[in-house]
Amino acid sequence: MSETDEKRDRIRTRIEESQERLSRESSALPALPVRRAPADAYPPEDWRGLANEHPWLLVAAGAGIGLLAGALLPKRAGSKTASRALGLAAAGAELAIALSRNAREAASDGAREGLTRLDDSTAPLRRRAGEMAGSASRNARSTGVRLAGEAVKLAARLRK
Repeated sequence: MSETDEKRDRIRTRIEESQERLSRESSALPALPVRRAPADAYPPEDWRGLANEHPWLLVAAGAGIGLLAGALLPKRAGSKTASRALGLAAAGAELAIALSRNAREAASDGAREGLTRLDDSTAPLRRRAGEMAGSASRNARSTGVRLAGEAVKLAARLRK
């Protein structure tokens, strides 16, 4: 067996040992918690989903389209066209307000549900922490009383 073959065999054995050690150590690690994908990870499927997720984007888009239409219309397009455009702008504003109200209510409901869920999940921990604090207080008090008793006994012995 040549020197290169020996080196190759040593390298292979070291690689195998490293892989075995890695598999042993990685099996001892705790499992990673499952995390939900962020809400923006998946694009909305239709216009309604986009409007529900980003109501301010619709408001900005409506304002931009209104500005563009105003810039493209001649200055004397007539009061009839202007009144129609104003009516459409008012309808768009009402739609934007309704969508933002729905989004606000959905966010409020989600926050309320999250707080309730958080309160329910932490109640046992809070109760246990209270019990442990009470136990620690009782133990500290009894230890203090014992130490004071020993100090009195020691002082009495020293006086004699």
